[in-house]
Amino acid sequence: MKLGNWPDVVNGEKAMEIARDKIVELETGTDAQSTNVATLHDAFESHLSQSDAKGATIENYRLQVRNHLDVLFSLPIEKITLPMLEAAIADKGVSQALHLAQIIKMAFRRASTVRRCFDVSASLKVKGAKKYKPSNKVKFDASEQWPAIDLIFECNSLVHRTAWLLMLFTGFRSLNARTLMWDQVDLEKKTIELTAMKNGLDRTFPISDVICAALARLPHRKGFVFPADTPRSHTGHIGQLDARTRGIEMFEGNERPKKALRQHDCRRLFTTAARRARLPEYVIDELRGDTPKKVQDIYDQGSANHGDVNLIAERICAECGVTPCFVLDRIEGSS
Repeated sequence: MKLGNWPDVVNGEKAMEIARDKIVELETGTDAQSTNVATLHDAFESHLSQSDAKGATIENYRLQVRNHLDVLFSLPIEKITLPMLEAAIADKGVSQALHLAQIIKMAFRRASTVRRCFDVSASLKVKGAKKYKPSNKVKFDASEQWPAIDLIFECNSLVHRTAWLLMLFTGFRSLNARTLMWDQVDLEKKTIELTAMKNGLDRTFPISDVICAALARLPHRKGFVFPADTPRSHTGHIGQLDARTRGIEMFEGNERPKKALRQHDCRRLFTTAARRARLPEYVIDELRGDTPKKVQDIYDQGSANHGDVNLIAERICAECGVTPCFVLDRIEGSS
């Protein structure tokens, strides 16, 4: 068994130290060969094999590794140092760095459990993370007319436009919308079934006439409701939807398109419209797919109905300065 190269093995004393560790690994079955975990790639795949995460989530993790961590994850675990981990996320934005750090820690936790090695990632921190607080506000003044529907219909892609409408008129999270399959949709019953949501729940949701009409305009009825634009896609469904923009803003001395509507803003607007329509809190919680909070919530077999979502749709349209009929006409006339 090779113990290493100079200068890692600088003298006989160092060789004896490494040899003792190797013997312990062999005796306990925690060496790389016995565990099949030699690199962080191996450790991460071992972690994913035990994960209950949805397939789309796992594929997104793998995509992040391929795009940003491939070289690091290909190294032997014992060769990886904290400065290497810090360098891997140093040039990333705070949000992306936090996501990559989470992936690194998943892999190292698995490695430390299986290999009984030191978890180098335990001290990994993202610079600026304490200052980073995701905004819970939309990009426009919600007390004035909402530009959401106009922004969505400015989207040229029928598939992307329909995905945006689905998020706005259901409040679904982006991942649930983008990974939706046709076998989860029942246009006759006007329902959509979501399984293993972010909180682990499965729930069937009533959907409004606006969404039924929008989905009916799509030219296919099998597989993903929103298939990928390219056959080279790793997932088969559309990826992150770029924020809808309007106008120009200055950022770090340069001009860039000004974000006017982001994916999660749709969930915020759906909730706001439901409250402005004065729907009961328990109905709003159910339509948002929230975790049951009270005993009655647990016993409730489904209080929200098609009328509730149509009422929210009417309110969304009113806040945007249009009527549901006007939106339906735009859907029917779009291509």
